[in-house]
Amino acid sequence: MIKVKSYRPFITENLIWDFPSRFKLKTVSDFLQKDIADITDFISETAKETMSNKSVYWFIEDKRNHQIVSLVAIRSIDFDHNSATLQISFDDNISDEFIQEIVERLFIFVNDQISLSELKVDKIPSKVSNFFTLNGYNLNNNKLIKG
Repeated sequence: MIKVKSYRPFITENLIWDFPSRFKLKTVSDFLQKDIADITDFISETAKETMSNKSVYWFIEDKRNHQIVSLVAIRSIDFDHNSATLQISFDDNISDEFIQEIVERLFIFVNDQISLSELKVDKIPSKVSNFFTLNGYNLNNNKLIKG
């Protein structure tokens, strides 16, 4: 059986993907614009969900300056039905190059590593949905479905 807790860190050309628990509270607080108490609860909850194999969360940081540029969450994973919910947010100042790098790595994870054929999405950035639809998924009623 796939264990999502095994999928960390991901290291790409410019970025490091790691679990929220690996980041300083202040860094996470600054990115999410929430107070430390809320961040502590968030990190605790993401760790529980990851350990129970229900979800996986990554903060993605720039290797050079160690600033968080994105949060990716794959929640409500159902391996029996190859489905999950995808949430992704980018820093307002993220470069197109970094977005492309994130989307390509995310696609490999979803499509090749854990073989999800249906992703529920809400407010997904167009660059993410466009990449998935150009690579075999269809967007229909807030779902990316492998075609």
